[in-house]
Amino acid sequence: MSRKNRLEMIVAILEDEATGSQLKLRELLAKRGIEVSQSSLSRDLNYLGAYRKPIHDGSFVYKVSDEEQRRETSLGLHRRFQISVTGVASSGNIVVVYTNPAEAQAIARVIDCAGLDGLLGSVGGDNTVICITTNEKTANDLRKTFSNLLN
Repeated sequence: MSRKNRLEMIVAILEDEATGSQLKLRELLAKRGIEVSQSSLSRDLNYLGAYRKPIHDGSFVYKVSDEEQRRETSLGLHRRFQISVTGVASSGNIVVVYTNPAEAQAIARVIDCAGLDGLLGSVGGDNTVICITTNEKTANDLRKTFSNLLN
């Protein structure tokens, strides 16, 4: 199953079932014949802009942002890079994004929300974001993508 189809299935499940647990969501996907790792599911939820919303009994359920919000996140990556990022480098499976002082955490959040393939996650300090990727090739591709956002 393609990632696009999996994302559509996740949205459908979250619209029909009240769940605030990734474990429960993985079980619901498995019942529909979709096996997904926890890390992939986490990236999918991030890409979809899913968030946990409290409900009346004190528990939480996942909600998904709409397509307009996801498109805004993608545009936000380009805008934020133009404003805040001063450089990009990579080594091995790590990409380093250099930012203006006090802007790295915001950039890390935008990067994580962009749902970039091969990105395991990022950590923002004060003026540096460390992005961990699945392998060196992915890091090089991501570095090129980020560099292109600066132009």
